[in-house]
Amino acid sequence: MTGKDYSTLVLPLQPGPASAARPDRLMLLFFILFLSLFLAAPVSAADLRVRVFERGGQAPLTGVSVCVGTPANPMQFGTASTDHDGYSEFRDLPRAPLVVTASKPGYRGQQESLVTSNMQRLLVVSLPSGGGGPNCGLDVSDTGGKAAGLQVKYLKINGGAKSTASRYVFLNHALDGHPTHYRASENSDFSGARWQSYIAKPAFELSQGSGRKVVYLQVRRYSKVNGADIQTLSPVVRDSITVKIP
Repeated sequence: MTGKDYSTLVLPLQPGPASAARPDRLMLLFFILFLSLFLAAPVSAADLRVRVFERGGQAPLTGVSVCVGTPANPMQFGTASTDHDGYSEFRDLPRAPLVVTASKPGYRGQQESLVTSNMQRLLVVSLPSGGGGPNCGLDVSDTGGKAAGLQVKYLKINGGAKSTASRYVFLNHALDGHPTHYRASENSDFSGARWQSYIAKPAFELSQGSGRKVVYLQVRRYSKVNGADIQTLSPVVRDSITVKIP
């Protein structure tokens, strides 16, 4: 016999009339069939959600770098950044001991160990203020502190113009690195802003009304490997322009 060898399960049958023994035999056959299907069923991968808070507070932290891997390679299964609700998500992780690292400038990085199951899990991490601790998503030796070689060197709305009579402007900028997406917003936390395919000179619609407008810009390099989201974010840059609508 090849493959896995399972011992035979024998259930004692009580003596009795042949008509009474038949249901017991049927139950035994159904049980063996169920056991065979259970053992042959494929093991599904695990999903993991990580939520990050500031230690001692109730507000979630956005823009936290989270990576999942092994002790030997903490970023083996991917990196992601927490959204405005403090969440990051990883899919199709192996059922094995994992290491989760969370870090953000201005906070002490934290690292947690866990074993995934074939069900979705939620890991809550709190970061104390300060610095140091485990770090995720940055290669300081290769980039001199930049986000893995991805950097927006400057942002100049309409080429650096001080004012405009239109709500529709262009976001002129220069880069180090090769991004795949960008996002722009008048909110510093990018609430409501979607990632869009990167273009060298994106257009942007300012909010209604006259006055000084501040625009924030960020780029990322994104890919998906074995179901894990690999994401590198640039630091955020900003510029302002005054809208003068007649």
